[in-house]
Amino acid sequence: LYDADGAEEFAWEELRARRNSRLKKADKYQGILFYNTLTTTQQTELATYRQALLDITEYATTAEAWANWPTRPDWMM
Repeated sequence: LYDADGAEEFAWEELRARRNSRLKKADKYQGILFYNTLTTTQQTELATYRQALLDITEYATTAEAWANWPTRPDWMM
């Protein structure tokens, strides 16, 4: 049997796991020594990207969240 609720919960868990992985990668740029080497534009892009990652779970469905996945700034590795 197909469990739609279970499939939806699994999709959210996968989305959160990927989001958390990307947040962890972005957080290395938050360290004071590295952060101070970023330009003002890069600092703004980092803040915008991190907030978009945090907000991704606010979408109504997982399909909408996946479709609106935040784009990482080009300068981030």
